[in-house]
Amino acid sequence: MTHKTPLYDWHQSNGGRLVDFAGWSLPVFYPPGIIQEHLACRKHGGLFDITHMGRFLVSGEDALNFLNKTLTANASRLYTGLAQYTLISDENGQPLDDAYLFKFKESEYLLVVNGANREKDWEWLNRHKTGQVEMTDITFDLAMVALQGPLAEEVLQKVVTGNMPAPGRNRLSICSYEGEEVLVSRTGYTGEPLGFELFISWNKCVDFWQAMLDAGSGQGVMAVGLGARDTLRLETCLPLYGHELAADRPIMSYPQARFGVNLSDAKGDYIGREALSLQKKDLDSGESGHLPRFIYAIQTTQKGMIREGSPVLVDGQKVGEISSGTMVPAWEFEGDAPSEESFTRGIGMAYLDRGLEAGQEVLITYRKRTITGRIVTSFVEQAGVYLRAKKI
Repeated sequence: MTHKTPLYDWHQSNGGRLVDFAGWSLPVFYPPGIIQEHLACRKHGGLFDITHMGRFLVSGEDALNFLNKTLTANASRLYTGLAQYTLISDENGQPLDDAYLFKFKESEYLLVVNGANREKDWEWLNRHKTGQVEMTDITFDLAMVALQGPLAEEVLQKVVTGNMPAPGRNRLSICSYEGEEVLVSRTGYTGEPLGFELFISWNKCVDFWQAMLDAGSGQGVMAVGLGARDTLRLETCLPLYGHELAADRPIMSYPQARFGVNLSDAKGDYIGREALSLQKKDLDSGESGHLPRFIYAIQTTQKGMIREGSPVLVDGQKVGEISSGTMVPAWEFEGDAPSEESFTRGIGMAYLDRGLEAGQEVLITYRKRTITGRIVTSFVEQAGVYLRAKKI
C-alpha cells in the first residue's frame, strides 16, 4: 500500500512527478525541474513536503530513561524549546536509523525517524520499552513540511502568529496558523543557515502550505521535490540512511555522527555504548581497528557524472566507492550574494579507506569512464544568509 500525504492532490494538480518513495507517493520534481528547485532554495527559499517521515510521541514517567537507553544522544540535555540530532544504534554500534528528538512541551517528546524505517523503528523501540512509557505513532495525524532558504523566516512570519524560535539551530517554539497550533523548529535537511521544519494538523496542512507559497512565490520561493532535496543535502554533506549511514557500517565511519553520540558518564549506559566507545577511541587515535573506513567528500576536477557504487582509486588501487553522487548546480556570486549565473559540478560522498586527507587526488570510474577528483573538506561555505559553492 502506498500512502498519500495531505498534499497529494496539490502535488498532482501542480505538475508534481509522483513516485513511490519509502511507501509514500511523493513528487520527485515539479515543472521547473530539479536544477531550478535547488537554485531557488539556495537563493530564495524552498518548500518541502516531508510528511513521509515517521513521528512518534513519547511521554510518561519513564520516558526520559527510555529515550536515554535507546538513543545515542543525551536526552537529559533537552529543555523545553530545544531539539537534538540522535541515532538509534544496535549493540554493535551500527545504525538502525538516525533521527531527531524534539521537546516542544514539558511533558512529552517528539521523535522523528526516516520514513523508510518507521515500522522497523517502531517495533524495535517497543521491544525495549520498560516502565511507564507511552509511545504513539502520530505520523498520520500530524503533517510535516519544511521551509528552507534565505527568505524562510521572512515568509514564515507572514503566515504564522506567535513568537518565532530564538536564533540558533535546534531552537523550537509553538506558533499558530488560523487558530491551529504550529510546531516550529529551526532544523532542516538542506544545510541552509535559515530553515524551519513545521508540524501542523493533517487537515490544516494544505491551507498552511498554500499560504506559505502565496507569501513567498513573488520573491522566488517555490515547492521543491525529492530530487532537489537530495542534491541540497548532498551539497552540505548531510548523510542519507542506506548510503552514508548503513546498517553494516560503524556509526562513526560518518565522522559527523559523533555530534549525535554522547559518551559522557552523565548519559549513562545505553544500547551500543560499548561499541561506540571503541569507535570513538579509534576516531581520536587514528587507529582503524573499529573504523577501517570513513565517509569522505569528493569533488570532480573534470566534467563528469559520479554515482553511488562508482569505484574510487588512489595510485591505481581501489580504496572504496561512492555512497552518494551526482551533478549539482550552484550560483555564481557577486560579492556575498548570488548573481544571475549558475554552473554545475560533480560532487559526492564516498566510503573510503582511512588515512586519506583533503587534497588527495583520486580517480572515479562510472560507466567505463574514468573521472579525476579530489577529496575536500566541504562543498560550500557560508556567506551571510547564503551558502556559496567552493571551487577547486
